Amino acid sequence: MSRRRLDAGSLELGGGLEVLLQATLETLAAGDELDVALASRHAALELPGWVRVAGHETVSESDHGRGADRRFSVRIRKGDARRSLAGAAGARGQPMGGDGRVRVADLRAVEAVPAHAPPGRGLAPVGALEEPSAGTARWQLNDRDRLWSTKVGELAERAALAQWDATTDIPWEAAAGLSETVERAVSQVMTYIAQNEYAAFYIPARHLSRVNPAYLEIVMWLASHVHDEARHVEVFTKRALAGGIRSPALASTELSLQTLLDEHDFTAAALLLNVLGEGTFLDLLGFIARHAPDRATATAALLAHRDERRHVRFGVAHIRARLAADPDERAVLVAAVERRAARLTTLEGLSPAVLESLQVMSARSLAPADLADAAAAVRGLMARMGENRLRRLRAAGFDAATARHLSDLHTPNLM
Repeated sequence: MSRRRLDAGSLELGGGLEVLLQATLETLAAGDELDVALASRHAALELPGWVRVAGHETVSESDHGRGADRRFSVRIRKGDARRSLAGAAGARGQPMGGDGRVRVADLRAVEAVPAHAPPGRGLAPVGALEEPSAGTARWQLNDRDRLWSTKVGELAERAALAQWDATTDIPWEAAAGLSETVERAVSQVMTYIAQNEYAAFYIPARHLSRVNPAYLEIVMWLASHVHDEARHVEVFTKRALAGGIRSPALASTELSLQTLLDEHDFTAAALLLNVLGEGTFLDLLGFIARHAPDRATATAALLAHRDERRHVRFGVAHIRARLAADPDERAVLVAAVERRAARLTTLEGLSPAVLESLQVMSARSLAPADLADAAAAVRGLMARMGENRLRRLRAAGFDAATARHLSDLHTPNLM
């Protein structure tokens, strides 16, 4: 047992005395004693009651001196009551961010990524000492290997740094002045992309509410993905309508996207959306950025392309990690692609409305020579999409034959 002395000056309970006492007592072990010197008789009379309620013991009370020089003393023996039901905080550790920056990865020096997280974990931040709670949450995604991707925290940080504004970062004045024919083509292509981006928005949003809070990096990543896609829906919808044209939201696109929304498995959805769908859209957005008839359209495509590259990188890394952890997952993923393809047998190719609009948009006129060049460019785009799908599937860990099979089954709607 040890004893310490504390001069509380003229502090009163309710006026800071309890804060000073609590901070001091937290540094003592149960059974240690604290002599508290007080200038206030009122505080000295009230203190034993506070001591009892706080779970400690008053050992003695005394006073000395007279008049203005009178002083009071209360000796407290610390009890074993805890203010928190969480584990002890322990000694102070090393500060994070030695170079002046605290990165997401630095958090894992405090709490490692758990292989399995309790489904009933509360909304406790990483590194926090969690008290047992009456929370009723039952998270559905609680296994690291079913969620994780290398550098997922870094991807989430990059997403935060790369945010852009669909109102101020697009040169909207450049969208004016196109002929009605070309504007109709642009509007149809933009409407088609915005329609697909809705699916890319809702899928990570659905998984976000299922992820255990222990996997902060995945939560951050999905939130950034949702934010990206909300902005994509915004910018492509704006561009679709900017020229005064309203274009069809195609039923064939809706059919394809519904099969995508129906996939609830996290890894299968990552394959269908991030690797196959958004991977293919990388090529489409790159094509639009190069061939758009105006800077507003080109800029929107270029900025969205930058976001989609992160999404694809996550998907490829996640699938690769998942297949390495569990080779049997390969058959599950192949079955998911085959199941989706079986529901889309009525789709024979990309909608003619979209295909023709891509050509007119690229040609920027209806001149035969321009249309011929544009048709060749679009054919080249379709070939490039197939080649890059194979490359991404191989990078994700599929063998050549399986990658070819999955690429051939990918929906003609592209997403």
